[in-house]
Amino acid sequence: MTDPASEGYPKRAARPYTIAVGIVFLVVLIVAGINVGRNSQQGVVGLSEGDPLPRFAAPAATGNLDGDANINQDDTGGDGKHRTAACQVEGPPTQVVRICDFFDKPLVMVAWFSRGCGTCKKQLDTVEKVRKQFPDVGFVGLDVGESREDSARRVRDNGWSFPMAVDRDGAVSNLYRVGVGPLTFFAYPGGIAMDTRAGELDESELVTRVRRLIRASERRGLSP
Repeated sequence: MTDPASEGYPKRAARPYTIAVGIVFLVVLIVAGINVGRNSQQGVVGLSEGDPLPRFAAPAATGNLDGDANINQDDTGGDGKHRTAACQVEGPPTQVVRICDFFDKPLVMVAWFSRGCGTCKKQLDTVEKVRKQFPDVGFVGLDVGESREDSARRVRDNGWSFPMAVDRDGAVSNLYRVGVGPLTFFAYPGGIAMDTRAGELDESELVTRVRRLIRASERRGLSP
């Protein structure tokens, strides 16, 4: 970058501009930090249509298992040594949320943050209400960057009864390119992404999109 003083500009005249740029940059960093959390991927808008859903197994919020999520190394470019494949992780659904267990039906997954996301709770409340209308659709929550104990408390306090996976270290959110919350994934049976939507979806819009997912799955011959 060229030094303004070397171009004949007084340093004093450049100071207000420098201060303004610094303030704007700081604001951007704060906002990005709140929304992105621990995500280290460049993308922050989820998956594209046709992408396979990365496989993971994570502690269930209301179970008693602690630890980080297990992800498939071939989904990350790793060699997979000394690690059980995510879909082969053992344990009942009350203890472990395996995303592969939902690949036999249309799937809706909502990734969310407990802090810095003013609409996440409301979105999960809407999911709790809407899911009862669609017994043949899987609904899963992904709590990003929170301890299992805190996640369990939020699930109990809010009465969310759908499976809630705890992504304590952000490994799953990295794979799913989660940088904002709530972020809702719609997937065909077989674990193939149809659509991703950032921000809150009200009840009417969520119902419309779930119905669209069901119809699209049927057209593709993928309905259960």
